Amino acid sequence: MAIIAPFRGLFYNPAQVPNLTEVVTPPYDVIRPAEREAFAARHPNNMVHLILPQAAPGDDRLTNRYTRAGALFRQWEKEEVLVRDPAPAYYYWETDFQHAGRSYTRRAVAALVRLEPLSGGSIRPHEQTFSAAKADRLELFKASQANFSPIFSIYPDPADRVVGLLKGARPDTPMMDFKDTLDYTQRLYRITDAEAVERVHRAFLEVPLFIADGHHRYETSLNFQKLMKQRYPQASPEAPFNYTLMYLSNMFDPDLLILMAHRLLGGPRLKNLEESWVMGRLKEYFEIVSLPAAHEFGEGYEDFLQQTLAEVPAGESAFVVLGFGRKAWRLILRPGVRQTVLARQMHPALAQLDVAVLNYLIFEKVMGLDAQAQDDQETCKYTSKISEAVAAVTQGEARLAFLLNPTRIEQVQEVATAGLIMPRKSTYFYPKVMTGIILSPINPQEEIVIPA
Repeated sequence: MAIIAPFRGLFYNPAQVPNLTEVVTPPYDVIRPAEREAFAARHPNNMVHLILPQAAPGDDRLTNRYTRAGALFRQWEKEEVLVRDPAPAYYYWETDFQHAGRSYTRRAVAALVRLEPLSGGSIRPHEQTFSAAKADRLELFKASQANFSPIFSIYPDPADRVVGLLKGARPDTPMMDFKDTLDYTQRLYRITDAEAVERVHRAFLEVPLFIADGHHRYETSLNFQKLMKQRYPQASPEAPFNYTLMYLSNMFDPDLLILMAHRLLGGPRLKNLEESWVMGRLKEYFEIVSLPAAHEFGEGYEDFLQQTLAEVPAGESAFVVLGFGRKAWRLILRPGVRQTVLARQMHPALAQLDVAVLNYLIFEKVMGLDAQAQDDQETCKYTSKISEAVAAVTQGEARLAFLLNPTRIEQVQEVATAGLIMPRKSTYFYPKVMTGIILSPINPQEEIVIPA
């Protein structure tokens, strides 16, 4: 059972920051260096100053980018750039967005969630993580003692009870309603009705939570909790460091959208890779069909590649490969390979994942890229946009690109329920949850109040 609780959210003060578009950002891990500088220049109180602080000459253990971020956060609190709600609440959150010509409204609740170990509990991961990213976030946690960005988790609620309760208890006017940096609408409602708060709390006691985005931040929260328990051994079980900030969305919501993280390969490891050798070895596992290249096809190439993937029957694994002089191919897994080669190496739930097929059969067996090589960000990069993959190959920024169909939500649930872990970047829940809309300080002297 997942234990969630209302909390006193921390928000930008509208008297000092009337335009939230100028200060919110995507999560830290999708902000590129040039984008970071653009966000920083947009407003002196932009969230990027806290979530991606910059190193400076002379930095040491006591004075560094993390300590500066922590000091800046406390300054913003002191100057009331950030102000805290007077009483605990849940926050019902709607995001209106568009993708591929369709309009969506994703619905969620922001709440504190009691931390649990990731093995055997009601909070379940589905992806592997990078150790460097966790070390970076832990330093920021230690310096700031705050949750700057909610972890995106999903929960099973076929009847949509939770959202029904929240919508029934929301006030007529949202506490914020604005366009974010992607021009998507963000609406937030404060939910304080005692009966609704209690019923939402009870509803989550019956369901597991599956981490959709934010595995690094969740593991960092666990590491921070361990440090704080050592520092405050007499602290209450309801001390805020025993909780983390989450954005909770129903996995049965038809407006919950998953995109694919396509793979871009390059770097020194692959500089001598030859087309004939790679394609020859791939024939052992895949049926291969040549496709027109971008310069041959012309306008609408990305749509063509998307359709090429989409037309593959459900249950089959297929990829589009770009590279080797701007060429393109479609790969479809040969009949029987999943039941023979893959079944000997992994759990059946993993063997059904296109990304697992890609990582094991193509990257590892054909190209000789072990787990460490696949983790090397110079060797393997990711993008959710086919256009970026095409551009990276045609402009020589990537040696090869592998395009995949999105992982289905039922596959995420099956893997997580079985206690298994998907390869990194198996899913891309779109859009990312914006950072800066709601924050949660971690004051060890406070206690979280659990609804009766």
